[in-house]
Amino acid sequence: MVTSSGRELLCDLLVVAEGVRSTTRDRTFTADDVTRTDLDVTMVFGTIPRTENDDNRWRWHTTTRGRQVHLRPDRHGTTRAVLSFSPGDDLTGLDRKEALARLRDRYADAGWQTRRVLDAFDTSEDLYIDQLTQIRMTTWHRGHIVMAGDAGWCVTPMGGGGASLALTSGYVLAAQIATHPGDTEAALLAYEAWMRPLVDDVQQLPRGIKHFAYPQTRTGLALRHLADKILTSPPIKPMTAKLTQVARTERRLPEFPDAGR
Repeated sequence: MVTSSGRELLCDLLVVAEGVRSTTRDRTFTADDVTRTDLDVTMVFGTIPRTENDDNRWRWHTTTRGRQVHLRPDRHGTTRAVLSFSPGDDLTGLDRKEALARLRDRYADAGWQTRRVLDAFDTSEDLYIDQLTQIRMTTWHRGHIVMAGDAGWCVTPMGGGGASLALTSGYVLAAQIATHPGDTEAALLAYEAWMRPLVDDVQQLPRGIKHFAYPQTRTGLALRHLADKILTSPPIKPMTAKLTQVARTERRLPEFPDAGR
């Protein structure tokens, strides 16, 4: 394979795990192979200083006009913050100053700890902006090139399970390569056959999930709060937990061949 810089790579198998905006995928597969679905949700991520009021819980605030503010303390003494909203405003092509200015305008009256997050985003070293896009592909391999993780089937945080699918795909791919030594095509077909049902299941977002997650009006927000109380109440909570599990299957993982044989 020849890279965009002109460097030639000689390998038996190239695994592409570049994420949803994979450039290698777009050079290898045609437009007919890849479907991109814009979910009309914008998310802005960044690490901000932790305060004494941050505990070990993931807390978030939902308000009108489809706006969310998330605070999630990490294991490094800092807090991961997210501003998420829909309808989206694609900020990915803007410079940092313009993107943050638009965020301040959008979140001007959002309340809670929004100002803290916006102020900290001005100096956050890992600010990341994403316009949520699902990726679906008719096939995940071509020749000796194979896709794994979000590059091949981005679910987005709306569906969840992205990390679990990526880790599972790495294991399944390795097991199939070991099971089909010297036959790359057979290994990749077996990899797709095992992973495809799991991925297809996770990519089916519940109907109405975006309207539920991002209420636009005070009435919608009140109904969302009422639904949250019902779904997290003691009698309903176990069923809610079961229904919201993602990237889960009862199938056994493929086994590696016995190395001692």
